[in-house]
Amino acid sequence: MELKLYHLHPAAVHFPIALLTLGAAAAGLRLRKDSPVWLAKAESWLLWLGTFAAWTTLGLGLLAEKTAPHVAMAWEVLADHETLAWWTCAAFSVLSSLRVFVVKTGRDGVQGRWFQIALWATGLALLVATAMHGAELVYGFGMGVGAP
Repeated sequence: MELKLYHLHPAAVHFPIALLTLGAAAAGLRLRKDSPVWLAKAESWLLWLGTFAAWTTLGLGLLAEKTAPHVAMAWEVLADHETLAWWTCAAFSVLSSLRVFVVKTGRDGVQGRWFQIALWATGLALLVATAMHGAELVYGFGMGVGAP
């Protein structure tokens, strides 16, 4: 099988989805009063690695946009997918920056956690919307899928 550059994007998309979903779960579990101390570090690292993976995946998506065979009918969905990817990366970058601030200053109070949960929810909603548009491109329009 010949590796094409646009194959890298669909291979990479699973990393930010998994890392950021697990990070959100850790953030949610940290709202419990009896949550283990290590959960805060887990949340931070999952967020930071997931954000890095999201930006990497966006870059690979931009490369795929330039190299994958195009389906004219999918252009609008492709444009929406790209826009959502930018917003997703931006949302998680804001949350990542906030986590850096929280970790460096030690200001990880309950009220701040609820604000972070709201940012997590926003980021996850954008991530799901981005993924759904990507799935529509592949499964609805056959974008990047070779003929048998």
